Amino acid sequence: KQWYQRRVRDPEADFLDFVNPPIGKGLPVTKHLLPLLAVPTTAGTGSETTGVAVFDYEPLKAKTGIANRAIRPTLGLVDPDNIISMPARVTAYSGFDVLCHAIESYTALSYTERGPAPENPKFRPAYQGSNPLSDVWSKHACHIVSKYFKRAVQDPEDYEARCQMHLASSMAGVGFGNAGVHLCHGLSYSISGLNRDYRSTDYSDEIKLIPHGLSVCITAPAVFSATADSSPERHAEIAEILGGKPVRKEDGGEALSD
Repeated sequence: KQWYQRRVRDPEADFLDFVNPPIGKGLPVTKHLLPLLAVPTTAGTGSETTGVAVFDYEPLKAKTGIANRAIRPTLGLVDPDNIISMPARVTAYSGFDVLCHAIESYTALSYTERGPAPENPKFRPAYQGSNPLSDVWSKHACHIVSKYFKRAVQDPEDYEARCQMHLASSMAGVGFGNAGVHLCHGLSYSISGLNRDYRSTDYSDEIKLIPHGLSVCITAPAVFSATADSSPERHAEIAEILGGKPVRKEDGGEALSD
């Protein structure tokens, strides 16, 4: 809350006023925000490009967030030197987050199918559904991931791979920052929030934590198998990008899950 009061000139407002329902009220941010400079230190979240902030709400043991265009950073400094020290598991789980951002935003419900529109534009959600602009960023991120993800995990000295995954993170961020994500990320909230004992290799031993990328990707095979019927061409297209070989649209879900 102190961070919020420093950045927003509305110190009388309560932090939960802006947190997503049902934990918070989900009110729009109407006050002027001070500039925010974002410097990512992992190649995963893409948060330097989005208007979404996620956190653990400890009183309810729940993971939630704030989604509003007003909190989109003023400037992002994407410097690969800031991620070179990431251990293998951090690199892997961050990379899975990039991958799921890209796939989910590309296979999200189309912006033409969303509705009804809110009466007041200020209540328009941050995520608008897959659209021609986000598609460009999401697909290109998948191309980068298919080429550099394994290299970045397997060889921490592969500077080119680390650079490219950092770029893919930002690109996927632009994609899902406009289109949104769906089931993998939705399910990850309960997976992370309900954790009591799990500690992950390459993360702090003092913190019981299911890394975000792990909580997202663990459901991905089942999710994309289930969602394939909603957009078989798109699922097959991404499976083809990642697998490097032709995929029939009727096989898109199974191929992407594999």
